[in-house]
Amino acid sequence: MGNGATVIRYIDICLNLLFGFICFSELSQHDKIELPTTVELKASHPDAEIVVFVGVQSNGVYLLDGEKIRTPDANVVEQFLVKRKNELTQGRYKMRVRVRANYDTPTRFVMHAVDICDKLDVARSVDVRLGKKVKM
Repeated sequence: MGNGATVIRYIDICLNLLFGFICFSELSQHDKIELPTTVELKASHPDAEIVVFVGVQSNGVYLLDGEKIRTPDANVVEQFLVKRKNELTQGRYKMRVRVRANYDTPTRFVMHAVDICDKLDVARSVDVRLGKKVKM
């Protein structure tokens, strides 16, 4: 016998063993396997957030409540944000503050507003409005 015949002989032996195991194995029906079922959850709304805008002009004047309140005093800003936070908390809303400044606003005025937000533990972000003089 050549090498090819030996390989065929090994294949015959393996197939005979395979059929033997199949014939001698127990072929009983097993209990049905219960697949997991999906459960549809009720749609939930994400936590409601209200964004409060604080504008900061280049001369240090803060614009609050849709520019209805104009003040250079940071204490007025803090009082407004405390009052607004309490109102929103009662309505089960979270407050987020967006501080908007012009490109030429001194940083110290913007940082006063940011410090007030940190003191009140309110999420905040800062936007800077670019002007005509700013080169990209």
